[in-house]
Amino acid sequence: METAKETTLQRILKIGGDLIIQKGFNNVGINEVLSAVDIPKGSFYYYFKSKEDFGLQIIKNYGDESLKLLHSYFNDKTKNPKERFMTFFQDIRLGYIQKDFTEGCLLGNCSLELSDLKSSYAHGVANELNRWEALFEACIKEGQKDGSIGNPTEAKKLAAYMLNNWEGAILRMKSTKSAKPLSLFIEFTEELLT
Repeated sequence: METAKETTLQRILKIGGDLIIQKGFNNVGINEVLSAVDIPKGSFYYYFKSKEDFGLQIIKNYGDESLKLLHSYFNDKTKNPKERFMTFFQDIRLGYIQKDFTEGCLLGNCSLELSDLKSSYAHGVANELNRWEALFEACIKEGQKDGSIGNPTEAKKLAAYMLNNWEGAILRMKSTKSAKPLSLFIEFTEELLT
């Protein structure tokens, strides 16, 4: 059973993550997060050792929550592996359209904003993206085995290539305020997996 401290911590991480996606890590103050969660300003150090610890926990929490979403797609046995990829990318594209292309991926955003500031941030982001890449790789291997993915490229390389291009397409989407980069990614990925 979750304690009150754990429940509050999850609220801070969720709301803090949402604010960081919208405004950027360096544009979000601790007081803003605590006010949004409605807890006293002096409570921050009860939950976090420092602002760096807060950032690292935000990255880890976002990675964990995103991994749950990824698993819901990539472990869906009602679709073959290629269909799982295409459904995931198309659904996420629709989500970004509904948000007017404003938010993007917290990991991609933090990679740009924080990775050069501290190695801990770079390591945290890289670790979460590696977890996503491993899930892509497993799904590609399954598809290569059952024939739904015809591309014979080593699954690990193909997974890295797809994830790199997906994150790049999201960055381009944000700067162009358009679904075109995501649509182009989806079009070429469908061909790539054939």
